Amino acid sequence: MLERGGYAYLEDENLGLLRLWGTRTGLRVLDLGCGFATTTARLQRLGNEVTGVESSPRAAATAAGRIARVVEGDLLRPAEVLARLRGETFDVLVFADVLEHLPWPAETLAAFLPLLRRPGGHVIVSLPNVGLWSVRLAHLLGRWNYEDTGVLDRTHLRFFTERTARDLLASVGLRVVESTINPGIARPAVPVLKRLAFAGPSGPPQDPAALLKSRSYRAYVRAVHPLERAVATLWPGMLAFQMIFEAE
Repeated sequence: MLERGGYAYLEDENLGLLRLWGTRTGLRVLDLGCGFATTTARLQRLGNEVTGVESSPRAAATAAGRIARVVEGDLLRPAEVLARLRGETFDVLVFADVLEHLPWPAETLAAFLPLLRRPGGHVIVSLPNVGLWSVRLAHLLGRWNYEDTGVLDRTHLRFFTERTARDLLASVGLRVVESTINPGIARPAVPVLKRLAFAGPSGPPQDPAALLKSRSYRAYVRAVHPLERAVATLWPGMLAFQMIFEAE
């Protein structure tokens, strides 16, 4: 879900979610707040059927070329989205980096749970970790500056630690069965990489995939990310950028 206005959005893969998913195939997936469907397009390529829900017409148009179906709808008006889905059910509901953008995330999460197939349906939720070391350090220095990306993305309305994220899921009757992280040791450098990806002779490019296509990002995924993740798992409350939970 994108903020209206001149928000400089660049696509980014949720590597932790993909790792948590593994090689599962043959499942019906509903990606709520799918954006450009950068991550769930990978799930579809594994042989899953992905439906996305997105409020931005621009993002929905891009996602429609990547996943089986996109329903335009606002998660703040769940009744309208549910009506468009006409009582369908899904094996997995994905809320990837979306609940933190909503004023009442528990209510939104609960509103869509009736779409989950039971028994056996799962919910995957990805949330930023406000306990990340760089945020703690900035707060210690008296700074709480919103940015175009990261934990303090200026479109975020809610903030979570691992404990409060688990509390959120428990509050709607979900039980965490598996979890993982995306590391945040080098993550504070990502805004710099995004600015470099956007840099051009005539201002920001129109290609949101500029970061994913950049050599610096590909080098990070190959050489830095595995080591960074191994270290971050030793102290996730301090070193994790994102927390990914699978619940039932």
